[in-house]
Amino acid sequence: MDTKIKILDKKWSIDEVKTLADLWYGSMIKGAVDIEGSRVALGGDYHIEDSELLTNTGSTFENVWGFNIRFEENPEGILEFDSMVNIKPNFGNLSRSINNKEIIEKATEVIYKFIDLK
Repeated sequence: MDTKIKILDKKWSIDEVKTLADLWYGSMIKGAVDIEGSRVALGGDYHIEDSELLTNTGSTFENVWGFNIRFEENPEGILEFDSMVNIKPNFGNLSRSINNKEIIEKATEVIYKFIDLK
């Protein structure tokens, strides 16, 4: 397996995500989601890597949000939206968390479309 960040083009099992996570942190993986283009990128040391891959291939910055999937607390993964990518003052988000419930719902829906989180 190469160590490139992946833009998912099919649904991945949690085991596939964990295998990719082992290339970086093991107990977690970073990602970015395009809520309008319905795309997910996974991997890398920093969320900005995932974000840039998406924006360099057609996504727009305001629609891309960072997330983590953590495995320590739950082997099936815990989804969290905590990323410097999420600080977007021009779009009303002033923190690393996402403060807009609608964006969280859209992001979660897209992520679940591509990752089998139970």
